Amino acid sequence: MKKNSLHKLILVALMIPLGLSSSHGQGTRLEDFSLKLSPGTLSYFGDITNDMNASSRFSDNSKFAFGVSLTQQYAPCFGLQAQFMTGNLHKTSDINTYYTGSVNEFSLSARFDPLRIWKQRSLTLSPYITGGIGVFTYKGLVRYVDNDQAALDTYGYNYSGVKNNPKGTALAFPVAIGLSYSILPNLQIELEHCMRFTNTDFLDCKGSGSSNDSYSSTSIGLRFSFPSKGNDARSTKTKKTKATTAPVEIKKAADKEVNVFIDCEMPETSVAGQSYDVNIRLNKGSYTGPGKLIQKYPEGFTATKNVDDNYAFSFNNQMAVIEWAQMPADSVISLSYKAKTSETLTGSQTITGRFEYQDFEGAKTVRFNQSVFVDAPKKEADEDADVYTKSNIKQAKAIPGIEFRVQIGAFRNNSQADTDLAAKYRISEVIQEEFTGGWYKYTIGSFKTYEQAVSYRDKFIARSKMPSAFIVAYRDGKRLAKISDALK
Repeated sequence: MKKNSLHKLILVALMIPLGLSSSHGQGTRLEDFSLKLSPGTLSYFGDITNDMNASSRFSDNSKFAFGVSLTQQYAPCFGLQAQFMTGNLHKTSDINTYYTGSVNEFSLSARFDPLRIWKQRSLTLSPYITGGIGVFTYKGLVRYVDNDQAALDTYGYNYSGVKNNPKGTALAFPVAIGLSYSILPNLQIELEHCMRFTNTDFLDCKGSGSSNDSYSSTSIGLRFSFPSKGNDARSTKTKKTKATTAPVEIKKAADKEVNVFIDCEMPETSVAGQSYDVNIRLNKGSYTGPGKLIQKYPEGFTATKNVDDNYAFSFNNQMAVIEWAQMPADSVISLSYKAKTSETLTGSQTITGRFEYQDFEGAKTVRFNQSVFVDAPKKEADEDADVYTKSNIKQAKAIPGIEFRVQIGAFRNNSQADTDLAAKYRISEVIQEEFTGGWYKYTIGSFKTYEQAVSYRDKFIARSKMPSAFIVAYRDGKRLAKISDALK
């Protein structure tokens, strides 16, 4: 009586986590529940047989079994599985002994899909393992035939009879390995082999006292996953405010294939030491999950949040970050903040940007870049205005022998040279102009060796922030097609 009460208590304890599971894990799982139907076979190992050969045990010791399991996914790689299984056990390999019986088992196991730790989106093939504890009832029948037609003298038998049907209840410890193949987003075929260790030596109605009996199942199951929306529908009375949780909206956005577009507006030119507005228009469609917008600024920039705007803003390590735990329902979001340059920063600057979000398929990133040219302060520019004018631009002169120069621009119209070269990049050196191939081309410097030209070019790029400057070669005033022609 005490033994039966203990098994009933364990059975109730195993069912409690399943009943409570609907209130946990709302933020991380991909779906609420999955239902699996698993037809297969049961194989027995105990006192009547010690054959460890897998093929012979499968052919001689197997009978039909059927399982139904319900799994709740707490995370992409972890879930809790409750299973009911019923089936028959069989043994015919001995010459004069055979065994047949049946089991009914309820178990609770933890399921672990290791590949989903790194890749959370749906996988075509995904191995998994399970391990847990269960309770089962067994009913066995053993017949033993010898020359005297005597019944087996063993547990649960009388000498006067040929058969007996003892019943019992025991604990099972299932450990399984399986492979899941996804044929549809919510439908998988799973091949699984599960070994069940027990705490009884009388599964086959014969107690030897040496070791406990065990049995295993091999099955091909069909698993259907219910979307998380189903759980919200079941709990409408108590969770109405959670009807649009982040996982539901993320999946909805992915199903509709909503694309994210970003427009960033800032002045093409700015003055060192002054601030300007950065205006961003984010078209996110129906996506309402978490999001983060990041813009990386060069050294010399700072950024501050506008006082009236309602969003989380930070500026650290030259990065302006705007972050949402849950994005607003509006399909288009407009926002702005202030950016400012230091008084010593000049030249062309590039600001790199990206928007990070998480949809049903996994992490996504949308990138966008912006450029701004920073002029020197107006006072300094007025004082030095005469330095950066056409007076710096001279007609190129031919020099005998080999000559290397640094080309800094080419225009169809020579009226652009003073504003788009001399003033824009604050070039005080003499700029040489030549007309060739329908273009006005402009160079600075004159060097006899290629190494001198390289050193000058690198210093000029660092000072002017003009990365497009390059070296050209001349012989007796005529431009050569290749630098290598001058180095021969």
